[in-house]
Amino acid sequence: MRKSQTAGIIISFLFLSVSLARAQYYPPPPPPAYAPPPGYIPPPPGYYAAPPPPPPDSSPYFYFPPGAGPYFRAGIGPSFFQDGTLKGDSISGVFTGPANQRVSYDTGVAFSAAGGYAFDKYFGVDFETGYIWAQFNNIQNYQVNDSSIANVPLLVNGTLSLPIPHTNIVPYIGGGVGGSVSELDAHHLDTSPASGFYAEGTESDVVFAYQAFAGLRFMLGSHVSLGVGYKYFATGNPTFDYPPSPDLDISFKGVRTHSVLFTLQCVF
Repeated sequence: MRKSQTAGIIISFLFLSVSLARAQYYPPPPPPAYAPPPGYIPPPPGYYAAPPPPPPDSSPYFYFPPGAGPYFRAGIGPSFFQDGTLKGDSISGVFTGPANQRVSYDTGVAFSAAGGYAFDKYFGVDFETGYIWAQFNNIQNYQVNDSSIANVPLLVNGTLSLPIPHTNIVPYIGGGVGGSVSELDAHHLDTSPASGFYAEGTESDVVFAYQAFAGLRFMLGSHVSLGVGYKYFATGNPTFDYPPSPDLDISFKGVRTHSVLFTLQCVF
């Protein structure tokens, strides 16, 4: 009987020892030591360095602010001449034809070329020339015979640009002042049918001129843009002198034109 009790006690101790061995706690191993790279300087507490912004040309808004520097601009488009007035014609100072006659024009064409300097993305100054041409549609009481008139502007312009943020659209407005070489290309332009005098050939006169313009440029990059704009151009009163003696003078009131120009501008 004692042997069986002793055996039971021994077995109980064995079970208790196994249970205690299974319940023993083993802490996890410590993390491996971290060694910073050579030359590493930890940032101060609370320091945050924002990532650099993307360059303008890679912006998701395609935002290309216009650059500063020298630039070249060229434009071409239709030109619409306001009805004008032929003030009169004279031979050696004596009026021989009807005066103050209404002049109308066919739709013409305008070409412009300018070079200047953009001080920043807002303001630039340039010198502009070009060619603005149209045939006469009719001169009251005269025979026009496909005669035409043209102007070569010689103007100094100031342009104010107002870029729209986060777009490639740049509205602009400006004006110019200077002179113009007016040219009359006459093809048997009858000035006084009764006297038999007529104008033939090309004559020119230099007159005062000015203009105003406005439009939109669409930036293709920081230095290149395409645009469309409106331009109003006006001149003083030209007089065209046709030799030989007696001289035949034909005087017009200054032309007024309205042009729509498609432009290309490059900043260097």
